[in-house]
Amino acid sequence: MNYFPQSLQKVIENISNLPGYGEKSAQRFTTTLLKMPRGEAVDLVRNIAIMLDKIHPCVECGIYTEEEEICPICKSEERDKTYICVVEESFDAYTIEKTGKFTGVYHVLGGRLSPLEGIGPEKLNIKSLLERIKKYSAKEVLIATNPTVEGEATANYIHNLLKKYPVNITRLAYGLPFGSVLENADEFTLSKALEYRIKV
Repeated sequence: MNYFPQSLQKVIENISNLPGYGEKSAQRFTTTLLKMPRGEAVDLVRNIAIMLDKIHPCVECGIYTEEEEICPICKSEERDKTYICVVEESFDAYTIEKTGKFTGVYHVLGGRLSPLEGIGPEKLNIKSLLERIKKYSAKEVLIATNPTVEGEATANYIHNLLKKYPVNITRLAYGLPFGSVLENADEFTLSKALEYRIKV
């Protein structure tokens, strides 16, 4: 006889299917949910349902928005559309936006190249990037993919594609985080800090 509740099993299976989640992490999430006060758990599930109903990618840049089609950043008259910052996901754009230092627009790829996961260029939002570069006569494309093996591969792929366009191609600088100690830096971070050292 199977004593494992079927409804619980279904939730664990659904969460396990999400990228980055395995059965153990799905079990931990489900256990946490079941231990929450019922009102809070119901609010969480309700808010997820509302989010799924309201949130969608901006048709221009791909960032998640509640607007009908175009996000507030793309709509803004104060943003310079000739400067495009390319990121992997919407949350990368939100993080950069918090700095208040970038006044251009964003372009969300919706992931990064990962042959092992079956993610090739055709699965990323790259074609529309090229269209936007032409449409707005872009002056600069800032590639802000994550400093990982996949992020680097994605950045190099985009860089090679953009070479034929009359646009400046830049990359987010790598380096040591402020307040860190050299001996605690990993080899990749330290090598990039040396490679992108600046004149003082």
